[in-house]
Amino acid sequence: MKIFSSVYSLINIFERDSLIFKVTFSMKFRYPIICFSLLLVSCALFIPGYSDYSSAKKSLKNNEYDSAVFYVSRSLNAKPNNKKAVRLLEIAYSQAVTLHKQTIKRLNTQTGTRSNEDKAKWPQLVHEYEALIKLGSTIDGLRPVLMRTMNYNLVLTADDYSVELAEAKPNAADYHYTKGMDFREDLIKQSQKQAAINFKLALKYVPGYMNAQELYEETKAAATFTLLIMPFDGPDNITGFIRDQMMMNQSNASKEFLRIVNRDQLETILNEFALVQSGITENNYMEVGELSGADHILSATIVTTHSPVQKITDSNIKQQREVVISTEEVVDSAGVTQTIKIKGTVKATVQHFKKRAGASLTLSYKITDLNDNQIIYRGTVNGKENFFNEWATYKGDKRALSSNFKRLVNNKERFAPDAETLILKIAKSISIKFQRKVANHYSN
Repeated sequence: MKIFSSVYSLINIFERDSLIFKVTFSMKFRYPIICFSLLLVSCALFIPGYSDYSSAKKSLKNNEYDSAVFYVSRSLNAKPNNKKAVRLLEIAYSQAVTLHKQTIKRLNTQTGTRSNEDKAKWPQLVHEYEALIKLGSTIDGLRPVLMRTMNYNLVLTADDYSVELAEAKPNAADYHYTKGMDFREDLIKQSQKQAAINFKLALKYVPGYMNAQELYEETKAAATFTLLIMPFDGPDNITGFIRDQMMMNQSNASKEFLRIVNRDQLETILNEFALVQSGITENNYMEVGELSGADHILSATIVTTHSPVQKITDSNIKQQREVVISTEEVVDSAGVTQTIKIKGTVKATVQHFKKRAGASLTLSYKITDLNDNQIIYRGTVNGKENFFNEWATYKGDKRALSSNFKRLVNNKERFAPDAETLILKIAKSISIKFQRKVANHYSN
């Protein structure tokens, strides 16, 4: 711990002085200086709280005062006796509180041209009061730590804004409830979605606010899009896998306003209407889409490529090095016995092997609106997987090998995965990317 403390002191000295020295060194001094610098950096990484303290300084420099307070608070909890961190805390906290109070004053004095515009200040006021309460709680938690470890009384005021917050939350809920009611009048899905979002926000500020929960459920149902996923074009095993993943693993981000018709529901539709007997299958997406009540249809094409195994061999690579091959004891003229190292050249021959293979997958998709047959979203998702294996064998004296070949002779040849294995691995990651991309279309 002493070396950490010493290094910490050195770092603080460098930061405090902020001087740039221009000194010309001969080459023989540069390497030790570089090593010492690396030692300082590597030791700093293990100093308790140093990373958070560094982040706090950056936040303060960027005028991100709340972040600076939270970072430096974590730093001081890990290493309370850092006086520079205490000073940073006092500066950042004072600036953060001042800015929040200025915003509150501005919001309370501004007046909108319409009643609902005037109410728009309340969600912002909730945010400001909650930020001040969080800052105050951070200071209150840190105060006894500094008193116990440094006997330092942190003289920072942490006012209580719980009364103001309690007043602001119902007003914020009322603002979003009113917005929700306005959007609810327009029956198009996008307006219903905005209505649902606002009713949900009202419930966030005041749980159980009026009938916001009931209205949220109603507008959410009206805003939800039903998506039918067609069979994809491409290799059967891969297209089937990715399509099934899309059907089964709908992300939380898209679930609120998106319903995907899954395979069981498709089978039920086909069986209930005896469509299979009449020759209609999943591929007849227009008919199935109408029966399922789908709003949109997703179609995709998957193209895969595979680079077969390539093996490159570099043979008979000559290696030699001068090493100590023996020692000999001799007695000098003063009668002192000395050990002399006898050096010689050792040699080896290396066989260097490289093996590589790879595959890629490209999924191109489009989402079509069934009502007007217009494409509303389109995109591409790419993925690749590479295999690389490198090893070496040798004959001769291992001491002759370079450091790289000493490492490679410990490696073994590995079997390269076949095309199907590589592409399936890509398909697993692609299916996650694809789900996120589709989710983004419906969560924005």
